[in-house]
Amino acid sequence: MTSPDATSAEDTGSDADSGSGSPAGAAGDRRKETHEHGGTTETGTPTPAASGPQPTAGTAVAVGQAPHHVVIAPDGRYAYIADPVARAVIRFDTAAGKPTTTIPVPQGQPQMVTLAPDGSRVYVSVYTSGSTGYGTTFTENHVVALDTRTDSVLWAVPAGKGPYAASTTVDGGLLYLPFYDEDHLDVLDTATGQLVTRITTAPSPHWITMSRDGLVGYVTNHFSDVVTVIDLRSNSVRSTIRVGQGPHSVALSPDGSRVAVVNYISDDVSVIDTATNQVVRTVPGVGAGPQDVTYAPDGRHFYTANVEDGTVSVVDAATGTVTARIPTGVSPTSVALLPDGRQALVTNFDDGTVRLIDTSVAG
Repeated sequence: MTSPDATSAEDTGSDADSGSGSPAGAAGDRRKETHEHGGTTETGTPTPAASGPQPTAGTAVAVGQAPHHVVIAPDGRYAYIADPVARAVIRFDTAAGKPTTTIPVPQGQPQMVTLAPDGSRVYVSVYTSGSTGYGTTFTENHVVALDTRTDSVLWAVPAGKGPYAASTTVDGGLLYLPFYDEDHLDVLDTATGQLVTRITTAPSPHWITMSRDGLVGYVTNHFSDVVTVIDLRSNSVRSTIRVGQGPHSVALSPDGSRVAVVNYISDDVSVIDTATNQVVRTVPGVGAGPQDVTYAPDGRHFYTANVEDGTVSVVDAATGTVTARIPTGVSPTSVALLPDGRQALVTNFDDGTVRLIDTSVAG
């Protein structure tokens, strides 16, 4: 769902950017523009396909009623989609290209989903929003842990107002949970859902991503026009970084050298160098109301879901050039790529579809 307006002015970046779970038994360098196959990465996983500058839009698949947020399991076999209108999380078989299972969430309306590092759990941020004469209200605020092997609820705990896009630690032991309408993060024990500690931040922490070594967290603060940098060893604020207007989603590049931030109000992307925690580039005009951002697994491109104009934009990560803008459907709210880099899934909230996009050079 779309975000309300924010205020404050955008800092202008410059300079060239050099940043190079499946259920058991359940239904940098633009010169290398050739399709990659075979080989492995430094972690032993297969080398992803090379991402292309002009992806091809594929089928729009009917999924639930209002698909809002999608994540993909580490092995790429399944995606999990939060559907607040259906009050469910939907499992999507990526090979078959269709939804296979609807998992009810009785606690409320699922808004966002986060996977455990091994794909064995989905953590669901649940809230129901409404409007009054005094602004937006948030009710039925919960975090729910689902077992992806059994589709059962492991635990459900009450939460603050508007729990949003969380992230787990590298070992999966802790869940860092931001809130749409609070000024803190909650750190939860993933075994029980119990609160471990609370970290005060600027208002409206929306989204969090973590460095590859798991020592630093980057949090978008939607109403404050900053990204808060968290020291995850001490669970304390290290600094804040001024970005564009209405920062919403945040993504770490595959090599860990850059963080991309979509700014919903100023329609641009701020790119942060993780070595200096400074904005090194602003990519203007990516689309109207960019709400989500994700990198291709090879790091050559990143993608923004532009909820106000029905497109996904493709950005060359080395040059900051928008290389394509792809119509996807009505109100695209999230975009995620398969680990092999060959396909993206885009949730279109207002037409009840997930658009498949062929993202590799060879298609």
